[in-house]
Amino acid sequence: MATLLLLWALTGGGLSSTVMMLIWLPDPPPDIAGRFLTTLIAGVVGGIAGGYLVRGGSASMDPLPGLFAAAGAGAILSAVVALLTAKRTR
Repeated sequence: MATLLLLWALTGGGLSSTVMMLIWLPDPPPDIAGRFLTTLIAGVVGGIAGGYLVRGGSASMDPLPGLFAAAGAGAILSAVVALLTAKRTR
């Protein structure tokens, strides 16, 4: 189970980094460290939550449904956090 938790966390965290780069490119915000960590943590938490919700009650040995759920939940949660913490330029 620990291996699956790590896999879900890495999947959600990796997608959150991708979402962060797509939203904030070409000019990253000046306080990139705080926003990056917030978005990364949201992706990791979303990945673990999504993977656990789909795979938690299932006794099957197939890890793919949990992995896809981790990817989706991590991307959605990190995108929401990235958009909520973005500052307006005007």
